[in-house]
Formats: sequence, structure tokens, C-alpha cells
Amino acid sequence: MALFAVIYRYADQPEVIAEHRPAHRDFIVSLLEGGGLIASGRTEGGSGDSALLLFEAESAASIEAHLDRDPFWSLGVIDQREIVQWHLSSGSIGADPHGH
Repeated sequence: MALFAVIYRYADQPEVIAEHRPAHRDFIVSLLEGGGLIASGRTEGGSGDSALLLFEAESAASIEAHLDRDPFWSLGVIDQREIVQWHLSSGSIGADPHGH
């Protein structure tokens, strides 16, 4: 299994986002419970509204298949979605204090 970082960049559609946020958050919780999601949250200080999601998965394609079901993706409020493999070099994720 590998680690992947996903960046969501949101469209300027605050009404649509607010209306569908509960369904989006329910979807995110489902990924925590069985979709390989380790953590997620919004980001600040960049160019517009965005979020970072961290996954453990076999491939970027498997993550993409999960994220295609995100209500925000279906509604078009995610302008950009970037999935990159992340190589942990310091610190730890989960129970392994050596970062493996």
C-alpha cells in the first residue's frame, strides 16, 4: 500500500457547496470507514477554497474511482482534483512510529 495526497480546489459556488455539504461529509466519513482515507480537511492561505485528503491505497486509480462518487464532484463544485503519491520521509502516519 502507498500513501497518496489529494488536493481538491472548489469552484466559486458557495450556495451549492453549502446545500450539499452534509452529503459530501457523509461521503467523506464513508471513505474513513472503508475507502482508505486517513485524514481530510480544508486548507487556508492558497488560491481559493481547497481541501487536502490523505489516503493509503494500492493506486491513484483506486482513489479516483472512490472520489468519482463524491457528491461535490458530481455537482461540478470541484474545479480541480489532483492525486499524487506521497513518500513519507519524516514522522509517522498511523501506528508505525518509524513511518513505514
